[in-house]
Amino acid sequence: MSAYRVLRGIANVLIKILCRAEYHGRENEPKDSAFIAYSNHTSFLDPVLTACAVKRTLFFMAKSDLMKSRFMRVIFKLCHIVPIHRGENDLAALRKTCEIVNRGDCVGIYPQGTRIPQDKPKPEEALAGIGLMANRTKATLLPVTICYGKKNKKPRIFKKVHVYIGKPITYEEYSAINERPNSHEIATYAFTRICEDFEKHNHG
Repeated sequence: MSAYRVLRGIANVLIKILCRAEYHGRENEPKDSAFIAYSNHTSFLDPVLTACAVKRTLFFMAKSDLMKSRFMRVIFKLCHIVPIHRGENDLAALRKTCEIVNRGDCVGIYPQGTRIPQDKPKPEEALAGIGLMANRTKATLLPVTICYGKKNKKPRIFKKVHVYIGKPITYEEYSAINERPNSHEIATYAFTRICEDFEKHNHG
């Protein structure tokens, strides 16, 4: 068993106890083909929740600033995290994630680019990165919506968290937005699904 699965198993037990996490729509996850899982981002806990909700191993993108300590460098390696230099045009990280998808594995990404504590996500907050990856790989996009409740913009101890895996968005769907959709259009289209699911499910 890989270190990723061991760590995910431990994390899953902890967040089920501490956050009473519940996962919905897991049947929507593609079983065989590669995909790009993407989520709204308000808390440091979001990657853990996304990893626990999605059954397959995810290769996450995360800012390289988090690798300053030896401990975090070990965590990055064990959890298959691809470092990215936020605010820069990090083509190497983009190529790496596209290679991961093209070989049949799955990537986790946060289209907003950083944590945005707020009442609800907005479609225009999505950066072009996920659209660029989709254009280059033609991969399925899998929306994962994290809901901490209307009274909570971030996780609270023993306050229930709901994670919803939505219907996959195939290449055929997002490539048909218009004649030749660009990266920003694809990113906005995909993130609108997160916004709609958040509006629908974020109660309590």
